[in-house]
Amino acid sequence: MGTASSGAKTGAGSAGAVERIARVVLGILVGAGTLCGPGARAESIGEAMNWALRSSFDRRADDERQAAAEARLMGGYEAFLPTMGFAISRRLDSRIKYSPDFTSDPTIPGASDTLQRWQPNTSGFQLTMPLFDGFRRYHELQAARNAVAAGRGLQDVKIQQILLDTASAYLAVLRDRSVVRLREAAIADVSKVARSVALRREVHDATNAEAALAESRVLAATTNLEQAKADLAASETELARLAGPTANPTALPLVPNGLLPNSLEELRAVLLGANPKLIAARFDAEAAGSLAKAAYAQFLPQLNLAVTHGDRGPASLTPYKVVETSTMLQALIPIYQPGEFGNLAREHAIARQKRYESQDLELVLVAQATAAFIQRRSTIVQVGQAEQRVRKITRAVQGRQMELQVGSMTVVDVLNTVAELAEARIAKINLEFARDRATYALAAVMNRLRG
Repeated sequence: MGTASSGAKTGAGSAGAVERIARVVLGILVGAGTLCGPGARAESIGEAMNWALRSSFDRRADDERQAAAEARLMGGYEAFLPTMGFAISRRLDSRIKYSPDFTSDPTIPGASDTLQRWQPNTSGFQLTMPLFDGFRRYHELQAARNAVAAGRGLQDVKIQQILLDTASAYLAVLRDRSVVRLREAAIADVSKVARSVALRREVHDATNAEAALAESRVLAATTNLEQAKADLAASETELARLAGPTANPTALPLVPNGLLPNSLEELRAVLLGANPKLIAARFDAEAAGSLAKAAYAQFLPQLNLAVTHGDRGPASLTPYKVVETSTMLQALIPIYQPGEFGNLAREHAIARQKRYESQDLELVLVAQATAAFIQRRSTIVQVGQAEQRVRKITRAVQGRQMELQVGSMTVVDVLNTVAELAEARIAKINLEFARDRATYALAAVMNRLRG
């Protein structure tokens, strides 16, 4: 009798524990529904990507960088124009002496020149036209052109990265919502088993250990749901950062599989010809090479045409004014300037560095894209296998629940099978996310994503 009374109390305690867990689970399920407002407008992945491109401060900053590069190119063209200005020179102190200071007046032989003289004040227009500068302006103009072309490639890199990040965040939200739903279903399945065990425990058809194990599995499923909710909140926060606070993904988008090549050879050919990051690196190397050539100008003669027109004040007490118009050809032959050899060596070293970096980037991009292409194909196969696994485990769960009712299967076996089904479903969703994200990543590296 004592044993029966103890068993009844234990069964009642198990039923109460299951009821408390069920209330906790209900609260979690209600909370999970608040992650996205019920009135939020559904948004396609194309709309999200367009919004991200329009509102990205990162892209705006990159556009300003490109504007600076194009302004530098404009300056390269203007370097071929003459320099014009109005020059004013005012004397602060000046004294001019002649040696010998004999006067040139023949009527006064031997007399000395005592007329005070000084540097005159001048004012007038000056125009200087560089005629030859060792091709420095030409090479600097070529460097500016290549820098602008490289900047356009970097703009494409930025656009593709924004589109890829937005697509990844969009897919991540859909994935995490599916995971939350699966965690909810897992709680329902485990709770159903736990209630069955509690009822059997009341009639002494289940042990205390089996009841405790069922309750612990419910708690574990609840913990997994909490983690899934946290992951979903993080994914939605990232999507809101990229695509705005009203972003609300709909069903799975149409993944652009048609943008990808059919073979590795085609992928490599497209990468070498269309990857914007690689194109930018090549133009950057060419720009550095042009600057290295421009450094030779410091060893070559400089030839300028100078035209002046202005007034020159008196140089002595004799009052007069001179209006001067002059055209002069000025040449400067450099002999030595400190640091010129070091500057030449530095520019050539930078040019070689940029060239080596572009060659290394080509190898890295081809290797990474090849690995991603192969991995994507493997993931597609794994998704098919995961679907088969889910179907088989679903049938196994149904069979084991029937076997549990007739007593030919233990509670542990049923709980393990239910848990395996939940993990198999989540693994399938994660594989599908990896497959779709790899598709977008390959399209981005080929510069084929469009908002």
